[in-house]
Amino acid sequence: MTARVNITNPALAAPARIFMNRSSRVIVLITMIAAMSIVDLYLTILYITHTGMNEVNPLARAMMEYQSPAILGVWKLATVALGGGILAFIRHKRSAELGAWAGCMILVMLMVHWVAYIEEHARISDGPIQVNALGDPNWVYFETGQLRPTTRIP
Repeated sequence: MTARVNITNPALAAPARIFMNRSSRVIVLITMIAAMSIVDLYLTILYITHTGMNEVNPLARAMMEYQSPAILGVWKLATVALGGGILAFIRHKRSAELGAWAGCMILVMLMVHWVAYIEEHARISDGPIQVNALGDPNWVYFETGQLRPTTRIP
């Protein structure tokens, strides 16, 4: 038995109705996951083409070995599309909603991490970052030929 909420304010009725339906909630969560994934991709490409960065995800690091932002972008978009497609296909099931919430929360934590990373990166100079990273196998950098590793990102 499900409880129904009576919303009398018409301005709140339509948005509230969307979240009463599991299928709609899953679609909204998938959209949020996709949006945050695009932001993650943009920031990743920005930092690895300017100064380099520490990438702890071994799958992403493997894609970065190709030294191509296009390959990294296609891989990232394909994995997000595959995951989102699976969740959308089973959107009426409880497991889809739980998976969508989990994915959304993980990406929110990643966005928080990006904010901290950007603030720390702006605080220190690029020189020590690269010197400390020389021996780190997780360090990635795209050699685009257009930008040097000393380029500062605000």
